[in-house]
Amino acid sequence: MHPEQEIVDLTKALIRIPSVHSRPAEIQRCADFIEAWLDQRNIAYERRDINGTPSLLVLPASARLPVLYMAHFDVVEADDDNLFQPREAAGRLYGRGAIDDKYAVALALVLFERHLRAQQDIGGSQADLGFGLLLTGDEEVGGANGAGAALETLRPEFFVALDGGGPKRIVTREKGVLQLAMATRGKAAHGARPWLGINAFDRLVADYRAIQQLFPEPAAADAASEHWHKTLVLSNCRTGDGSVNKVPDLATATLDIRFTEADDPADLVAAIRAAVAHTEVSVHAQVPLFVSGASDHLDLLIDLAGDVGTVSEHGSSDARYPSAKGIPGVVWGAEGEMSQHSAEEHLVIDSLGPLYDTLHRFQTELAGREVR
Repeated sequence: MHPEQEIVDLTKALIRIPSVHSRPAEIQRCADFIEAWLDQRNIAYERRDINGTPSLLVLPASARLPVLYMAHFDVVEADDDNLFQPREAAGRLYGRGAIDDKYAVALALVLFERHLRAQQDIGGSQADLGFGLLLTGDEEVGGANGAGAALETLRPEFFVALDGGGPKRIVTREKGVLQLAMATRGKAAHGARPWLGINAFDRLVADYRAIQQLFPEPAAADAASEHWHKTLVLSNCRTGDGSVNKVPDLATATLDIRFTEADDPADLVAAIRAAVAHTEVSVHAQVPLFVSGASDHLDLLIDLAGDVGTVSEHGSSDARYPSAKGIPGVVWGAEGEMSQHSAEEHLVIDSLGPLYDTLHRFQTELAGREVR
């Protein structure tokens, strides 16, 4: 029997656990649920808890790890608790985490169990499997304590981050992220006598305009590249102390910058600091980009997937952690029709079957031959 319905049912059970970061106990409860699922099936695993973040590693008991599947069970916040009540409609499974990323946790678990049972049927054990799982609880807040910590010691030959792309779109590049904090000083004065002060917000705006010049939009002829260039967004602007009748002497904001392999983040920071006249710029966070790297595993996966193309994504995922270690891999997954993080987040159920079947054939092929 095809495991599609088993994956859907398990995804529904995971959706019902509101594992958002404002409810850390629920993230722990979701890890407990997965742990119990593994225990019930006598599957060996290791649970880690780093700075309050739970992760589960389900690995073959051998030094060699040909493939690592990565997925996460934390989800973004939801304004409506009804989003944690899964529902099916028109061939779609709706709910927070349906596509990002609880279906992937369910698929990875079912794939592992099916291959384990097949090994046991021929006298083998978990030690004989050619892949493992890394399931983490902090991808939505950066992944440092989950995938980041695990990849300090794990050394798979290839990885598949089940957290993006689609059945016909295998992601081989994701942009890096640079988040900067801006703080601009002025001089306070009464709102009735603005000439006696210096408006910090005016200074911040002027400096932001100067920074914008470092991020020109590409020519119209480059539109086909789907904006594969560095981008800039100003957000979280704040001024003063909340007083209405006062010239603000402090203005703050953040910059969200996405960069490509053509950009050096250190050079970007230096150029921004050189462009501003009144603003202190500090690095709040820096996330490396993901580039898949050449691999026979990748060639085999593309061949088995059939009518599939390799694409670039503007977002970021935990794929950056193995990529930073020089480990080749991809970001791939089911179809969610770009509904991640929305009130209508959903999984297109029919996309599960082809994805599972391809990964099943991928692992079966790898079990039958050495892939370098």
